[in-house]
Amino acid sequence: MLKKISLAILIVLNLGLRLYKLDSPIADWHSWRQVDTASVSRYLDQDLSTLFIPRYHDLSNIPSGLENPNGYRMVEFPLYNLLHVATHRLVPSISFDASGHLASAIISTFSLLFLFLLVEKLYSTRIALISAALFAVLPFNIYYSRTILPEPLMVALYLIGAYFFTLSLTSTGRKSVLLLLMSSFILSLSLLVKPYALFFYLPLLYLAISTLGWKHGLPRLIFLTLLSIIPLYTWRYWITKFPAGIPASDWLYNKDGLRFRPAWFRWLFAERISKLIFGYFGVIFLAFGWIRPKTGTAPWFAHFFFISVLAYFAVFAGGNVTHDYYQAITMPALCLLSAIGLDYLLTSFSRVRTYPLILLTLGLTLFLSWYQIRTYYQINHPEIIAAGEYVDKTLPKDARVIAPYMGDTAFLYQTHRAGWPHVTTGIQQMIELGADYYVSVNYDQQTNDIVNNENYTVIEKNPAFVVVKLH
Repeated sequence: MLKKISLAILIVLNLGLRLYKLDSPIADWHSWRQVDTASVSRYLDQDLSTLFIPRYHDLSNIPSGLENPNGYRMVEFPLYNLLHVATHRLVPSISFDASGHLASAIISTFSLLFLFLLVEKLYSTRIALISAALFAVLPFNIYYSRTILPEPLMVALYLIGAYFFTLSLTSTGRKSVLLLLMSSFILSLSLLVKPYALFFYLPLLYLAISTLGWKHGLPRLIFLTLLSIIPLYTWRYWITKFPAGIPASDWLYNKDGLRFRPAWFRWLFAERISKLIFGYFGVIFLAFGWIRPKTGTAPWFAHFFFISVLAYFAVFAGGNVTHDYYQAITMPALCLLSAIGLDYLLTSFSRVRTYPLILLTLGLTLFLSWYQIRTYYQINHPEIIAAGEYVDKTLPKDARVIAPYMGDTAFLYQTHRAGWPHVTTGIQQMIELGADYYVSVNYDQQTNDIVNNENYTVIEKNPAFVVVKLH
């Protein structure tokens, strides 16, 4: 009973913390990436046929190097976007953006539940509860598991698939086959949402071999991998037919030769894991989790899980160093290893000496991490929201706009119009591409030249923004 009550409290806490600033516009940290995801959802809400040919508001050649007049967005399969739309239709009383935050928060709650179930099966109820608690309250994870990004869904699907795979290893007959097929299907969805999930098959390989041995465990993992990778391969083949919608991705691997250079270590381990995620002090638990003597029925699972994180950091060095949201999918592994370390401190040393130290360390971890993360919720440029609202109320729905914001699509998204986040060529050439209006929130040289050009008509001009009709 106590276990169920504790888990219920954590589920409510997890969801409640992620409802913070639920109705906040997408103009906060990493809004450029969030609006691209939300834009696909918006198009999907208008036309469900875009599920297989995703579209969004950016018509520019910035992502792919090719003009994209149809606004194709060919990255992950839009399963997350489908859930975003479903949430919006089920809860129409809140804004479309709030629906995305709510969808992510609910998805994150499933992540917590299956993290608990997986860890309880492999280790203990206490370690499972600690893992779930860390997952629920770490500020970095709170923020990124309520953002409008596909990462929360990938995490949830991976944990669900891993749990069913674990059950299949200890079952027999038809039940084992059924669980394996369920696991393969769910993991295939996680790969469709984010192929990075493939890195976390390593701890599954360990589980298969440690439970069934090399002779039976390895073939089972190979079968799981092949079955789950087929939909991903099919999707990747399909999107090659729309090259204008495929963003350049070579930089994700080793941008500027960062891999294993001092900057790689500094950004990933000092700035991200130590500072942002664990508020400096929480890495103590991570370290004790690594060195703890064997515990549980699969004592090395957490270690292989963490090694998967290191492999992910190494292969996608450019993406991980450049953007901190790339570390969002590592949270289950980090929470598990830290929970093992925290449990070790709770059970192996004098309570009088360790309990106050643990409480102090946890307090500093949460405080210092939150001190960094709190700024992520801030909207530093409310003028893009004001300009977007004016455009949405005033201009024709089919108007195409130029909303220059240094190539960032956050401003363009606020207009609810397709267009360009940057002047990629001459204004006349942009008009020939279909641009109808120019909207700007700063009066730079380019904007002033357009405003003062007698060939264009100023629709609205105020200290916050200007709207110009181009023809």
